[in-house]
Amino acid sequence: MEDILVVVCVVSCLALHVNSWLNKYIKKRKGMEIKNKNTRELFIDTLERIGCQYQLGEGEDTRIFFSYQGEHFFADMKEDSIYVHIWDTHWAHVELYEIDEVSRLRKAINTSNMNSAVITFYTIDDDAKTMDVHTKSTITFISTIPYLEDYLRTELDEFFHAHQIVGTEIHKLREQEQHA
Repeated sequence: MEDILVVVCVVSCLALHVNSWLNKYIKKRKGMEIKNKNTRELFIDTLERIGCQYQLGEGEDTRIFFSYQGEHFFADMKEDSIYVHIWDTHWAHVELYEIDEVSRLRKAINTSNMNSAVITFYTIDDDAKTMDVHTKSTITFISTIPYLEDYLRTELDEFFHAHQIVGTEIHKLREQEQHA
């Protein structure tokens, strides 16, 4: 009976060691696979891991279009580069004939740029007669960044922070004008 217990203990210990070794080996292989991906593949893989739906540009268009928390973004990158350019375009606009709103929006964009990690800017659409608001970020994106999913989420959340700053600042400017 004692011999059976010894054999069971030895087999159990051996199984635990083999399982531990296999887990380390699998983790190491996964790490190597991630390190072997180019920036585009790594970005797509990270989008999938954080649950983003994405679509690849067609033909000559190398953009990756994706949604995060209901907002539509796109990313540009070169396969041999370590940088990803993330864009959130046309998320707000004002009519050009609304001169006070144009002025408020310009001030709000400046405030956002001083208080957010992403760049907020505007363009003028002459056909639609609007001032359109966009946000952009350029980030380093390499496999050796720890917690890559959290890193990307944090950067994308910064776009929403910029939206909030612009909205809050416009509201504050309207309030100040009413009380002036």
